[in-house]
Amino acid sequence: MKSIFSQKNILKRLISNKQVNVFLLCLLLSFALWISITYSKEYIYSESFLISFIDNTNKVDFFTKDSVITIEVKTNGFEYLANQLFVAHKKKIVLDVNDINLNLTRGKSRIPVSRLKPMIIKQLGTVSNNTKISPENINLVWNKVYSKKIPVVLCANFSFSKPYDAYKKPEMLIKEVVVEGNKEELDKLDTLYTVKTDFKNINKTIIFSVPVDMSSLSPTLVCKTTNIPVRIVAEKYTENTISIPIDVIRYEEYKNIKLLPREVKVRYRVAMKDYNKANIKDFKSYVICSHEALSNNSKLKVYLSNIPDYIKVVNILPEKVDYILFK
Repeated sequence: MKSIFSQKNILKRLISNKQVNVFLLCLLLSFALWISITYSKEYIYSESFLISFIDNTNKVDFFTKDSVITIEVKTNGFEYLANQLFVAHKKKIVLDVNDINLNLTRGKSRIPVSRLKPMIIKQLGTVSNNTKISPENINLVWNKVYSKKIPVVLCANFSFSKPYDAYKKPEMLIKEVVVEGNKEELDKLDTLYTVKTDFKNINKTIIFSVPVDMSSLSPTLVCKTTNIPVRIVAEKYTENTISIPIDVIRYEEYKNIKLLPREVKVRYRVAMKDYNKANIKDFKSYVICSHEALSNNSKLKVYLSNIPDYIKVVNILPEKVDYILFK
């Protein structure tokens, strides 16, 4: 404890000592003078930066062989310190071509770096205006990127676990994709297809992802949508059979005709939730009695009409009927 008190007393005496205070003040002034003299000198340093060009307005891809520029700065020590603090961490310069007023119809341009210098200095922030940038010119080339909506055709097979079946047609949630690239190649492209895929044992409503077949796509074209979501609505189904009379569509000269049999049996599948909706009045069957049909066939084919969308016809028995024509 005594040693601690003695150290505090010594410190108090030093602080109150005028000679010590004068010495510390002189030391501080000397350091400040040294800093001022040292950092007021002229310094030359250089930094390298990656440079790239963008154009979000016209969708243009730019390419340059001069992907690195070197900036040589002549400045004093204080600016040098500021540059090291604020600029050294920046390794890439990105310039918007809309600020350069390029003629995009030409496809290439030789740009003097002096034209880019104000934008480069502004982006870097604290670099002195007394700078030298190399190379003197940047050779820039670009390709106009065109885009086109292309319809996609679904190439997939779907099978269901019994007693399930598709309640609706498979629904492509994306029917068109955007393809970008060369205009000449885009003009040749009118349709894309999905990869041929089999989906089996479906027993519920589900969304599948089906890949887009890119094998027919030119290397100069890009399609960012690689998969098409497809919704399958599945329901439990049951079967039923009904007998319905056959109507005759005929010309006047064939008005006396008799069909054998006069009814057909229609076997159909219906979703269980729609079972009570199915009605015999929903089914229509008919034959066409024309000179052509009678001369070429010994039997008449039975057709169905007005079948509701929720009905899936399995078969018709018989598919053809005999007839007797009375004069």
